[in-house]
Amino acid sequence: MGTDPRFSPGRRRLLASGGGGLAAALAASPRPGHAQGGDWRPARPVRVVVGFVPGGTTDQTARLLAPHLSDWLGQPVVVDNRGGAGGNIGTEQAVRAAPDGHTLLLAQGGQIVVNPHTFPSLPFDPLADLVPVAMARTGDFALVVHPGLGVGTLAEFVALLRREPGRHHYATTAPGGVVHVVTETFKLRTGTAMEGVHFRGSGQSTPEVLSGRVPVMIEGVANMLDHVRSGAVRALMVASDARSPVLPEVPTAAEAGLPDFAFLNWFAYLAPRGTPEAVVERHGDLVRRALAVPDVAGRIRATGDLPGAGTRQDLAAAVAREHRVFGEVVRAQRIRAE
Repeated sequence: MGTDPRFSPGRRRLLASGGGGLAAALAASPRPGHAQGGDWRPARPVRVVVGFVPGGTTDQTARLLAPHLSDWLGQPVVVDNRGGAGGNIGTEQAVRAAPDGHTLLLAQGGQIVVNPHTFPSLPFDPLADLVPVAMARTGDFALVVHPGLGVGTLAEFVALLRREPGRHHYATTAPGGVVHVVTETFKLRTGTAMEGVHFRGSGQSTPEVLSGRVPVMIEGVANMLDHVRSGAVRALMVASDARSPVLPEVPTAAEAGLPDFAFLNWFAYLAPRGTPEAVVERHGDLVRRALAVPDVAGRIRATGDLPGAGTRQDLAAAVAREHRVFGEVVRAQRIRAE
């Protein structure tokens, strides 16, 4: 499996500035003295909880890897969709499960780093109650605009917003979701004002952007790739330290004039806190092995995403950093989930 450039040494130093959180949970995980990750085998089917309905990226990823994990574990790996509340129902299912290796959570990043801030009364703490297993896939966020807006660069777009504060609208999927919070982070970092228009999902928001009715959106490259390539929308930047492998002509945020604006659209396996270290390592090893299967890697790359890379420590540091940054934005902008 190749190295994701977004987990370069410089990127790791940036992520490591996040501090504790899941990194502390990782350090606190039990470490059996003699057990080896390769020795563990499940006694019954392994459940992979997905906090969303079938068909989305999280669900597709779980089902793509499940047959390979099942073959190597010697037990069925069953995807358990528990959709609702921005992924919180699924997260709670995983948190409450026995920490014996028979339950994993495949989470989209917002479940872990955004929801604790935008849902004020969660009965669990993802950072305290889960431990990192492995990154499954990562994608870039892109800022796209309708051509009718008349801007071709990030500098022109920011200048337009500053000339006409509050006049323009952006589309987002779900109030308090990760796309909403990333866009509000953009507003804070650029000192601009836009009004958000919220939809139930990208299936509703994307047609509005393509029509020009709501001409701005920050969205995963995988969801907008065909529309950028066709010219239906313009990508002004990717929110990453490295250019997108499928849109190499689009500058990074830093190249476009917005430094330190790098947030991955990531999906990762986590386990209930207390799961034995050897078992966590076994699952992580097999996830990385599955991601190296050419068909698996090829299908992920075809969407514009990359197979997961980096260590468990990288994942924990990424979670800690984004949890801190997004928490500051949520408080500043008074964002709440609905």
